[in-house]
Amino acid sequence: MAGFAKFNKKFAQFEQDVEEHAQHEEQEEFPAVNADCDEQEQRRMATKLLEAEQKAPTHPHPGAAGSPTAVRVVGPFAAMLDKAKDAYADKSD
Repeated sequence: MAGFAKFNKKFAQFEQDVEEHAQHEEQEEFPAVNADCDEQEQRRMATKLLEAEQKAPTHPHPGAAGSPTAVRVVGPFAAMLDKAKDAYADKSD
């Protein structure tokens, strides 16, 4: 049971950290971007974000996380495989 209590404590801290991070983004970072960028720049950033999301893996790949080179080399291939797996899983449901 000690392991379960330790996990719960760590998970509760993780949950709090994620919530604080999201609040910081919404209350400070996003308003700062909106204030500093005109509408055209915001649209350009939105386009770049959507392009990055399409190229990014949809599942974690911990083996590549430690190396920026591995992320650049393996990332697009992992993304392609992830998206194929996701499409197959959607059709199976």
